[in-house]
Amino acid sequence: MKFFIALSMLFSMSSFACSTYEAQFSSVVKQVLTNVDDPYFCLIKLDINLSQAGQSWQPHMMCPLDVEFVLDQYISVKHCGFKTGDKISGYILKTENGLELE
Repeated sequence: MKFFIALSMLFSMSSFACSTYEAQFSSVVKQVLTNVDDPYFCLIKLDINLSQAGQSWQPHMMCPLDVEFVLDQYISVKHCGFKTGDKISGYILKTENGLELE
């Protein structure tokens, strides 16, 4: 019986597919692009340098977002108030629509 439970858990884990990939991070804003039509929305790029004190990258255990994918990519921010050089932390999600700050 234990073998059956372990086997069913293995099959359920292998059929698990991620629709969103994520990582928890702490970094610095490298660039901000604002939209004239919607000043609350912006796109940012991060200056991710994990050898710098205070910067971190922790990918999700089941659906990890690779730091290499995020480098030089724009991240959507719904309630933007960031400037270049600001320290920022939170979660980055990669969805079918791109990268989003959570």
